[in-house]
Amino acid sequence: MEVAFLAPTTNVAQPAAALRQSTVAPGQQSASGFGVKAAAVASCAAAAVGLASSRKRSKTAARYTTQTILPSLAWIKTGVKASELQPKQLKALTLAGNDVLIGKTEAGALFCVGNLCPHIGTPMSEGADVIGDVIVCPLHGSSFKVTTGELLDWCVSPPVIGPLTGLIVEKKNLLVFEVRQGGFLGSGDVEVLVDTNAKKAYEAWYWKGLLDAQGKDDGTYY
Repeated sequence: MEVAFLAPTTNVAQPAAALRQSTVAPGQQSASGFGVKAAAVASCAAAAVGLASSRKRSKTAARYTTQTILPSLAWIKTGVKASELQPKQLKALTLAGNDVLIGKTEAGALFCVGNLCPHIGTPMSEGADVIGDVIVCPLHGSSFKVTTGELLDWCVSPPVIGPLTGLIVEKKNLLVFEVRQGGFLGSGDVEVLVDTNAKKAYEAWYWKGLLDAQGKDDGTYY
């Protein structure tokens, strides 16, 4: 039996008769070819549906946390001595990720509060006034007891605008930290009791949004 071979564009030899039989005349289409194409289209469609379904199942919740961070309290030195502070004087510091404000009342009593006003986060160190044992926010006039953090007045200035801004934020007390004078008979640095895990606990929360941006525990981003 004679066997004809094609030019070396394929690695498999085929009988010439089989090649002639598989040729389709112009304008015509073989039923078997149509079936193969239909099967390929169906296969692609099924794969696309499967991929979409897989992506949908793998969507991450909008917010999640990686771990539970427990408080870890420690006395941290401020590098400031109580004798260096005058009555009504304020000094802002960051201790283990906590923004704090140490100062003295008009009577000279040492205190430490959070430096950020609970209204909109205005730094108290930027012009806050100390009246007796009360500290007054420089932006909207909110006032707090430095010994307890108790809220006394909420957004009282400027007139009209201050009270309006106060309506959109829940009223809160000012954060207060325990403070002491270190060293022999209080001759050392002022020390503040802070949660050294506060920053880590805050950053343990991840956000996954439209841009897929996620904050990581170390303060950086993916």
